[in-house]
Amino acid sequence: MRTFGPDVRKALAGSALALLCVVTLASCTSDDSASKSADPCGISPSSEEESLVREVLGKEDFVTKAYGSTSALVDKMERALPKMPKRDMFYTNACGYSVGGEQGDSGVTFLAGWLLRTSELPSFPNDVSYELNGARGVARSSSSTLLVPCDLPGELGAQSQKVWLTADTTYRFSPSRPDVDQATKGRRMTLTYLMARRVTEALGCENKPLQQPPVVRPLPSP
Repeated sequence: MRTFGPDVRKALAGSALALLCVVTLASCTSDDSASKSADPCGISPSSEEESLVREVLGKEDFVTKAYGSTSALVDKMERALPKMPKRDMFYTNACGYSVGGEQGDSGVTFLAGWLLRTSELPSFPNDVSYELNGARGVARSSSSTLLVPCDLPGELGAQSQKVWLTADTTYRFSPSRPDVDQATKGRRMTLTYLMARRVTEALGCENKPLQQPPVVRPLPSP
């Protein structure tokens, strides 16, 4: 009978564990965050985000496009923040979903950025304003915007309290859909909230502004 020393037994045990990880895959991750997508729009099947994207686009199948990794998005936003006193706003494309080919006949694009708290969003007829767990939302026929207080740690902390983190979702449809009812605007606002939460978590907002499940409440018209 062949016997093995302790080093060989240890190596064999490690190989067996590695094989088990290949078979079971996600169960071998030590942290839930390890299984999260590296891009801002990566969504898992049967998730709330996937269901909302299908409803918004009106299609079962769609293509996901990322303009960079989540870490690259965070880096852009952190580098842009100190420059905010010199400009009112900063936006960058994060990712999106589309149907209908390379360019897409219909699509959703998600943007993130900063807006000085002293600035006002432009107002248009038929805008619907929302309050979502302390964040401010505005839904329009072709976009929805969420303004979020995000208190960053460290040297960016003071500046982060002078701006809103902005999450914008824009929509394009062919043929166009000029009439958007209240229920549709609510679904779009919910999707914007869920996508924005990914950004607040990646940035490490210390106040955890979107930690709670989205509760979409339209505000009375002025």
